[in-house]
Amino acid sequence: MATWSSSHLFVFLLCWLLLHREETLTLASDPPPAQISRIYPFNCSNRVRTCTSLLYQHNGLTKEKIASYYSVNISQISPVSYGNRQDYLVSVPCSCINVNGTVGYFYDTLYNLQPNDSFVNVSSLIYSGIAWKVGGEETSYKPGQNVTMHLLCGCVESDSQTVVTYTVQHSDTLSSIGNLLSAQVEEIENLNTYLEPNPSYLDIGWLLYVPRELDGLPSPSGPKKDLKHHHWTIIVGILSTVAVLSICTLLVILFRRKRPERNREENQRAFSKNISVNKSCSLKKQYTDKENMEGFGSEKPVIYSLEDIAEATANFDETRKIGEGGYGSVYYGVIGKQEIAIKKMRSNKSKEFFAELKVLCKIHHINVVELLGYASGDDHLYLVYEYIPYGSLNEHLHDPLLKGHQPLSWTARTQIALDAARGIEYIHDHTKARYVHRDIKTSNILLDEALRAKVADFGLAKLVSRMNDDELLATRLVGTPGYLPPESVKELQVTSKTDVFAFGVVLAELITGKRALIRERDSNKMKSLITILYNVFEDEDPEGALVSIIDNNLKGSCPMEDVYKMAEISQWCLSEDAINRPEMREVVVALSQIRIASIEWEASLGGNSQVFSGVFNGR
Repeated sequence: MATWSSSHLFVFLLCWLLLHREETLTLASDPPPAQISRIYPFNCSNRVRTCTSLLYQHNGLTKEKIASYYSVNISQISPVSYGNRQDYLVSVPCSCINVNGTVGYFYDTLYNLQPNDSFVNVSSLIYSGIAWKVGGEETSYKPGQNVTMHLLCGCVESDSQTVVTYTVQHSDTLSSIGNLLSAQVEEIENLNTYLEPNPSYLDIGWLLYVPRELDGLPSPSGPKKDLKHHHWTIIVGILSTVAVLSICTLLVILFRRKRPERNREENQRAFSKNISVNKSCSLKKQYTDKENMEGFGSEKPVIYSLEDIAEATANFDETRKIGEGGYGSVYYGVIGKQEIAIKKMRSNKSKEFFAELKVLCKIHHINVVELLGYASGDDHLYLVYEYIPYGSLNEHLHDPLLKGHQPLSWTARTQIALDAARGIEYIHDHTKARYVHRDIKTSNILLDEALRAKVADFGLAKLVSRMNDDELLATRLVGTPGYLPPESVKELQVTSKTDVFAFGVVLAELITGKRALIRERDSNKMKSLITILYNVFEDEDPEGALVSIIDNNLKGSCPMEDVYKMAEISQWCLSEDAINRPEMREVVVALSQIRIASIEWEASLGGNSQVFSGVFNGR
């Protein structure tokens, strides 16, 4: 009797466990668990500190929502078909950082907490379960607060692969994931060592790092037959093209022999027209030949025709001009349904043209103006950008009412400062090559409809080494007076700290509303804003001295404690010795804290004060 009872008890328990597991899988499929034990940071490599990686988004959000939550541009989001569902890959800058004692690859973004939000539902329902839990979120989450979400990402040393952070979904296998993301099963196993005991077993919500082949191509270790067939297809295509061109050339020669001779006047007109066409074609060839297009890699820009450019701007009508600088004029235009901004440059500015073209082709970030393409010909070069409707920060800071703008609120200024800092940090730390902008100033920071800032105008940008950042010397002094650090003026030295110094001036302008160079009353002498800020911190009462120079539009409508903190960051950036200046990533962290504190200050006003500007619209 005892034996019979034990057997039945064992069978009962086994059946109960199987049923319970099936029920768990069914419940977990929608939504997936936010965080379980199988979530690990990707270990950092000594060789690769930053890279571009991909985050898999499967929550059914729109592109616009994803761009907002991940703080990216819509162009950084690409669709992926998962069965009958539309998922997305989000391209982000991934960095090796220390998150509360955990060192690994992360991408940080800010999330504005809503009522009843918890870490579990934010990670699961917004970020597809790839957020890293720091600890203490249960007590620290408060509605309206901006919190940093540390999203897990990865970097590999191979130039032919990028890492996708992916959470396992219902019915997934390593093979199906590999097919979905153009990856080899063996390589997925190699990056996720916890799978070794039983690679065939996956559970919903587990996090995988998937080494995806760039451009979705099969791995070099994949089938050779397809590659060989691909090569033969290319060869046959080339031979066919050559044959067709040869026949066309023969027909043209025969046609010309039979064509009756025209009179001399018609020939002269045709000759004159051909010279003009050849000149334009020659210019176009000059800017599309192999030598000039080196350095673009696979990220070559779209080439627009001159007809498209002319039609978009009503033949560069003066009423379409929206800006003018040392390297050309900027015009508003429309191609299809897309609003664009076109920078028109003389062909003798080819050096600046290609500097900007090569940099922006490799930069895709929500806080950097997006380059769409270019055109060349007719003695001019044209760069085509996304259109940023609210103009430059310069217009909103200096005599804004005269230019049809309302003065910027303090919270708007903190957001603009943070956005611009993130854009500069990106080109310093999150691109394969490090770039120095060399012309950071308020007129090169543009604002969109929500008063979010984007860094623009990369005509003076320089590529610098990450290893020897202090060794680049310029051949001539470039930049804008009032923003240049001492080492650039005296020694023509260019480093990332050149941009940090200029950004310090921008912060001082945001606080004071004054220009970088100010003409003294009853004198033709110019006074630097840098000197004014230095004097504040040399004063016996720096807080009182700061109040005396603060923008009149801010007096009485800003938290002075946070204003003082921003002034301290400005002073830090403006250190005379470059080695004492912060890195832009340090500036971003400091400004993030000021931004959060300022939002909390504004929320405390309860919407009843005249200075209440609203958390989301920026004013």
